[in-house]
Amino acid sequence: MSKGKKRAWHEWESCAPGLQDGRFMRLSNSQMLHENMRKLSGNAFMLYAYMKLEAGGSVVFEFPRSKYISLMAENTFQRAKTELLKAGLVEVEENNANLRRPNKYRFATRWKDAK
Repeated sequence: MSKGKKRAWHEWESCAPGLQDGRFMRLSNSQMLHENMRKLSGNAFMLYAYMKLEAGGSVVFEFPRSKYISLMAENTFQRAKTELLKAGLVEVEENNANLRRPNKYRFATRWKDAK
């Protein structure tokens, strides 16, 4: 059973042919306006957005080096990741650095009450 008719994106939202992008990410008003989200640096917010896109709606996801190295320098990524961890937006599910595999992350809810 279909979930409903797929609607095309507005012209300002997509550059895909026919305005039919396959994936998207959700950010709620309450999260966007929350103090802890508004305190994020530009790099941390951009990293969070790309993590949401990479996760494709899953709570647990991998974010390999090949993805973030095209977005920002490694030290910038590490600072932004630390900022997201401290803000309570993401948690490290599996640290696979010694195994030479991508780390697994989990979207967290601690941002709601983190100070």
